[in-house]
Amino acid sequence: MVNVVDESTSANSSVSFILDPSKPFFLLSSDVPGVSLVSTHFSGTGFGEWRQNMIVSLSARNKIGFIYETIVKPPENSPQFRQWDRCNNMVISWLTNSLTPDIAESVQYSDTAQSIWTQLNKNKR
Repeated sequence: MVNVVDESTSANSSVSFILDPSKPFFLLSSDVPGVSLVSTHFSGTGFGEWRQNMIVSLSARNKIGFIYETIVKPPENSPQFRQWDRCNNMVISWLTNSLTPDIAESVQYSDTAQSIWTQLNKNKR
């Protein structure tokens, strides 16, 4: 486990919490934005195969809860908020980098991975 100090509460105090590698807020140094988790970008066809590959990839990284909204966004004043936001943004990056540019553009203003997932599932079935 890794001790993390979150100094977002105020300049004079800090809140500490444990970041456990088995928990969904943990990111490896190899978890970087700008990569595609699947070999084929979704271009408007083959949605079922793309969707299944994304589910497997996100599950393997323990981030599946960000698209299914089982990992709830903490309040902004919570010590976990910055870590949730960082992981959510990472999942957004992974999703959009696995889409062709025109499809990625259609979801670019979404602020959660779950909202992107919902839009893609609603429009591409």
